[in-house]
Amino acid sequence: MTLRSEDLKMEEKVVVFFDICSSSTILEDLLATDNMMIFRDLMLSIKSFLKLKASQGEFVLYKSIGDGWILLFPPNVSGRELVKCLTRVSQVFSRVMRDRVVPVLQQTPKVVGLTFGVDKGRLVRMTMNQQTEYIGRALNVASRLQGAIKDKDNNPAFKVLISKHAYNGLQIGPGMLKLQKVTRRLRNIRNNEKMNLVKLTLPVQAINDDLE
Repeated sequence: MTLRSEDLKMEEKVVVFFDICSSSTILEDLLATDNMMIFRDLMLSIKSFLKLKASQGEFVLYKSIGDGWILLFPPNVSGRELVKCLTRVSQVFSRVMRDRVVPVLQQTPKVVGLTFGVDKGRLVRMTMNQQTEYIGRALNVASRLQGAIKDKDNNPAFKVLISKHAYNGLQIGPGMLKLQKVTRRLRNIRNNEKMNLVKLTLPVQAINDDLE
């Protein structure tokens, strides 16, 4: 398939990758007790919330990545708006986990929550097979950031790892958030050299605390 120049457009986006901690463990537990439909309900609850917010123009609901999603926010989104959205989706997850999933689990995983990776940059938007696709470094970086939260952190639930570039643009003030400067090596990014990043903890009460 040949792409024409008019099929390609450059767009600045704030890219968010997120997924569910311990999803494989949760799935195996639910499968053993024939409760897979409950996990489906969890995913549908998150998806419904995301579709609502996307329909209101807060972000583009780009792709599902199995146990998570890729969100594309406009470049001028404020740090306050971004944090509020990520906090709300975390609360939706926590509520369904507490009310529907945890009661049927044989054993609750040590870490339960969502993890987020955030970067900002120019993406190439294209149409392929009548679908909108994006490519660009910010997608790769956000994906690596999301995966790197677990490095040197035994409790990564409801935490966000943000590139310094994205953090400066979002102008996230400390406020009620716990901010921490960290360094990480991101696979195949900048020759695997250490990068200066910011990790923040969302103001969400972890499901683990709810169960105590």
